[in-house]
Amino acid sequence: MKKDAIEELYRLYYNDAFLYTLTVAGDKQTAADAVSGAFYKALLTADDKIKDFKSWLLRVCRNEVYSALRKNRRLVRLSDDERAALKDESESAIERIIREEEYRALHRAMARLGESSREVLTLYYFENMGVKEISEILSKSPDAVKVALFRARSELKKIMEAIYEI
Repeated sequence: MKKDAIEELYRLYYNDAFLYTLTVAGDKQTAADAVSGAFYKALLTADDKIKDFKSWLLRVCRNEVYSALRKNRRLVRLSDDERAALKDESESAIERIIREEEYRALHRAMARLGESSREVLTLYYFENMGVKEISEILSKSPDAVKVALFRARSELKKIMEAIYEI
């Protein structure tokens, strides 16, 4: 591959891959290491059969982050300070407070979900991936992904209702 093409792929997909692995790993360093290794492996193994590089990359990222987690045998959650560093500073104070509370509630609810539910929701809503792409990454049928999304949404709804005591 040409150097320019590699740089373009890295520029296009690094943030998506990092966000996905950060969600799964819960630790910036583990996520960064997994993405770095995944890019290397994805570029080495890429061939003409790969139709969508992003899906391929996220699948490799998934394997890398789970390998790292198996080695570490621990999950580290983002601290409030780390989450605050990611927020948009252009918001007004009130908007920021409301949004932070919503993020805290969503983060608490997502943390209560099972690992597979959290993963499928992250890919669908935060990575904006379709069912077909998710099925390729998770090595499941599209119907199984749809069922997993339905169950994860239902579980998240129950948790959010409990948080807000609806």
